[in-house]
Amino acid sequence: MSTNRLMSVRSLFLRLNHDRTSRKTNDTLGRNDLWLTEGQLVLGVEKFIKLSGYQKIEFNQTLNQGGYQFTFPIVGYRNSSQDDLNGIVYQGQDNGYTRVQNQEAKPMEGERKASGVFGEDASKTTTTVCIINPKIQDYDLGFFGHLESILYDIIDNYENTNLILVTDSLSYLSIITKEEISVTVENLMGEGLHLLFMNEKSDYAFFEKYDDIIEKPITVYGV
Repeated sequence: MSTNRLMSVRSLFLRLNHDRTSRKTNDTLGRNDLWLTEGQLVLGVEKFIKLSGYQKIEFNQTLNQGGYQFTFPIVGYRNSSQDDLNGIVYQGQDNGYTRVQNQEAKPMEGERKASGVFGEDASKTTTTVCIINPKIQDYDLGFFGHLESILYDIIDNYENTNLILVTDSLSYLSIITKEEISVTVENLMGEGLHLLFMNEKSDYAFFEKYDDIIEKPITVYGV
């Protein structure tokens, strides 16, 4: 039976990263072998989206309704009447869901924009799109500029659509301690960006507000 309790964010990430940061890495790969790959993160975020109550998942989905065209490795859809996500760590069983694998990136059909993915008013559907960056260690002007463009395009052109930046939990320290990264992430989260951290055990820490990453104790589930 899982237990729910409050935990400081720093303590949470010490727990999330403990096995890897304390591991001996004297082989030829060094410490680089500790980081999750993009493929591992996609598999992890798929589980996270399922646990969050999304009834449909698509892969390699292109959104081109706004001024730009962006392709996302994973997109989830659910009924908007469900509760919002909270800042939590997940460890749970898989629930039923619909998995659609797109081998090639394809634009969203016009009828989907009008009627939603469940054959109902699109305003009743919440869409979550995910962008993956496994290793955030140094400020990457190109990446964060791209992320900003995606976020503002979604805000301006897509209803009930959230953007999640998915990264390895080892990225946490850089995000909170390196000024250029922390300022940029704080500004983007103020505009609506969400953050999802994960480790190799499929533990998750999800945040909607930057202040929660720094200060506020959060509720932890199943740890």
